[in-house]
Amino acid sequence: MGVCFTLDDVKNNNLIFVGSPSENLSLLDIPGAQEFVFQRVASGPRQGDLSIVSKHPKPGESNAYLASPSGAVLTEDYSVVGLVPGIESGRYVMILAGTTTFETQGAVEFVCRRESVEKLLREIPGSGAPIRPFEALVRVKIARGVPVGSELVAVRAR
Repeated sequence: MGVCFTLDDVKNNNLIFVGSPSENLSLLDIPGAQEFVFQRVASGPRQGDLSIVSKHPKPGESNAYLASPSGAVLTEDYSVVGLVPGIESGRYVMILAGTTTFETQGAVEFVCRRESVEKLLREIPGSGAPIRPFEALVRVKIARGVPVGSELVAVRAR
């Protein structure tokens, strides 16, 4: 079930979106992730699969991140945790999004664990108080259809 927001709601409030833009169409209408974006694979054996693309990969990083292949047991996937500026100055949007429900759950669990958040805060370049907007890529480990762990892969300050 979707939730409808008016433009005034988006302008006047801090928001948290849970779910990928492919499922949460409201995210397409507001400023969102720019460093780690959701895109369908255009060609090859994984054509049509949803991936997370790094727009500016650093040395040693991949330019696209995909879940375990279709037909295989899902053992890992990726999610995005982001705090991005809202439409109005001083307002923010938190994005917790995975390519599947499991990875979205992994992103939510990541931000609910103190040790994960502390590590994330240490990794945001130039971060202090107040916190700077950021985007983070998180690898989510899956066992028997349940997220069992997560690991910070990359962080970008905005």
